[in-house]
Amino acid sequence: MKTKRLLFNSVVCIALFFASIAQAKTWRVNNQSNYDGSTAFGENYGGTPSFPVFKEINDAVAYPNVTASDTLHIEGSTIDYGDATITKRLVIIGPGYFLTENSNVSNNTYDARIGSITFDTGSEFSQVIGMNVLINGSSLTGTIYLNVNGITIKRCRIDRDIQFATQLSEIYILQNFFTNTNTNAFSLGVTSIFVPPQDVIFNNNICEKKLIWSNSNFLGTLLECNNNVFNGPANELNLEFNTGAFQNNILRSPGITANINNGTNNNVQFNTVSNSSVFQNTTGNLWVPSMNLLFVDSGTTDGSYKLKTDPTYNQPGIDNAERGAFGGAVPTNRYNISGLGSIPVVYNVTTPGVAEPNTGLSVTIQARTNN
Repeated sequence: MKTKRLLFNSVVCIALFFASIAQAKTWRVNNQSNYDGSTAFGENYGGTPSFPVFKEINDAVAYPNVTASDTLHIEGSTIDYGDATITKRLVIIGPGYFLTENSNVSNNTYDARIGSITFDTGSEFSQVIGMNVLINGSSLTGTIYLNVNGITIKRCRIDRDIQFATQLSEIYILQNFFTNTNTNAFSLGVTSIFVPPQDVIFNNNICEKKLIWSNSNFLGTLLECNNNVFNGPANELNLEFNTGAFQNNILRSPGITANINNGTNNNVQFNTVSNSSVFQNTTGNLWVPSMNLLFVDSGTTDGSYKLKTDPTYNQPGIDNAERGAFGGAVPTNRYNISGLGSIPVVYNVTTPGVAEPNTGLSVTIQARTNN
């Protein structure tokens, strides 16, 4: 058991060393830590009084030495994290999701599951990456709540939706996986005084639900909506909003319909659709009579959204790169399998278990870096 704990701590230290190069300070959070803020500091997971291993995200947020621009590494666990409220400008990085399905993504295959994350005053321009935001009992869970400007939500798995306060700006929703819970990806404003943000970017997401951002009071606007795969309920209106750019998207579910820019299809170009009547006469529009001709025949939950190489239906988009979530001209903007962050990932650790004379314990670590 001591050998396993030593290996675990070594792997974490190696990963944090590389990640800390580009960050002011990097802090660990593990909800099986013994941290209590006064007498215990996560020593059971390598914490110290000056550099604790926090038990919950809120413990780290409240800690005075955690300051703006710091990074919180949320470690995978067998139990859910408590709901978090962020009041500092932080980068929050989890280990990703679907870790038991995809290969070479994690050493222990534990994700960081949490019911909700709320960005409140003081957290402007924060980022959350690689978290599994799931419905875990309450109707308020499975949601990311945005009450401030400048938030980036990237490479997360989201069960329910993203909820906006009124009059926000600079929101980036990139490379996420929205599950098929048959809700909207965005929560609607419920009052006539709600003013939706006008500069939301929604790119390279896999969205297994609707994105209808409208009601009797408003029609929401996305600055960009590019390189997504929409696979919501079949034979229904799935998409309704205004946008400055709707390009390189794939509408996968059978019979899916869309109402973009009040039905004018302005700014709609180079999309691939399952319904021949959608986006007719728009530039680069491609109808695929069966999506089995476009997508790979098998794969993991998110890996099954990769495209076949056959150029008959896998035709380039407006940027001459592949359409859909895994496409786009810039590799770092593409959907990343399992939502892995841009940090070194240790996916295998082996040892003979016996120390050699004069050389110590031999450990082999396999790792890779993600875009």
